[in-house]
Amino acid sequence: MGRVYDIVDRVANANQKPVLRIDAEHQFKINNSFPATIAIKAVSEDKKIDDVVRMEKILGIALNKEANDYIASKEYPTPIYQLFIEVIMAALADADLEEIETKVKENTPSK
Repeated sequence: MGRVYDIVDRVANANQKPVLRIDAEHQFKINNSFPATIAIKAVSEDKKIDDVVRMEKILGIALNKEANDYIASKEYPTPIYQLFIEVIMAALADADLEEIETKVKENTPSK
């Protein structure tokens, strides 16, 4: 008999959706499925759209309508939207938020 690779636990754990907790009453699952990841990658690399539209599209792919409606209702400043995007990218990469924040800082030109 050939070798058996048992990935049952890994697959089961991978099916647990990451969660964005915004405040004590609001937390939303992040869509980190493969199709969502591909769509977000395409939006991220599209040089024809501006940064605000890019953030809106990424939020629209990664979070459900309820989450997007709640975020829009709060009228957060742009840096908070950037934080949401960093959280989503961390979830897609299965990485810590701090890792993503470090990468963003390294790739952001100094003023």
